[in-house]
Amino acid sequence: MQDGFAAFDAQSQKYSLGLEILKLAGAVPERRDLRQIASTILSRLAKTTGSTVFLSVYHDGSAVCLDQFHSDRSVEVRWWIVGGQLPMNCGAAPRVLLAYLPEAEVDRVLSRGTTRLTPHTTTDPRQLAKELEEVRQRGWSVAVDDVIEGLAAIAMPLFEPDGRLVAAVSLTGLTPHIVRNGQPNFLDDMRDAVREISANLYSLSAPPLHRAARAQSAIGG
Repeated sequence: MQDGFAAFDAQSQKYSLGLEILKLAGAVPERRDLRQIASTILSRLAKTTGSTVFLSVYHDGSAVCLDQFHSDRSVEVRWWIVGGQLPMNCGAAPRVLLAYLPEAEVDRVLSRGTTRLTPHTTTDPRQLAKELEEVRQRGWSVAVDDVIEGLAAIAMPLFEPDGRLVAAVSLTGLTPHIVRNGQPNFLDDMRDAVREISANLYSLSAPPLHRAARAQSAIGG
């Protein structure tokens, strides 16, 4: 209250945000809200695939869930709540985010050590580095049983027009539903969703054909 970030109404006995908050808001560059734009698209993806879909970002050494979407036909995966964090070596979305971070940041994250959530979690730095290179080459990540046994996930990155990483889109469900005959299912659906989000998020500037897009094109995307 002293600094102007909160105000107190003596009549209602309630607090509210102060004028200083408006100054902070005005200092933030204008940008269409990622969650708002992605929500309709990812909700549709969840229903189309019968899976639970997540939108996540990298923050200070962890993958943070921004939003989640469920299908009426899916087994609802609620272990990663909105605002919840996952270690960067666990799960498809964290590894996608880790794969496209600057090399120095990757080294900083890995220097903190890795976390084992199941016997299938990759914790060896050399093996993890190999998996990250595979993610960069093909433009997507798949994880089986490494966060919770019996569940699998696939994830793809979302980029700024200049090629910088923005977020990861992932979908999760029972392993037989997500991975069939040893190959991840729903890759085309995910590509379409990521491209639609990008087109709406950056409608004034076309995103470049970044590394992930080239990799996706090479496999028929």
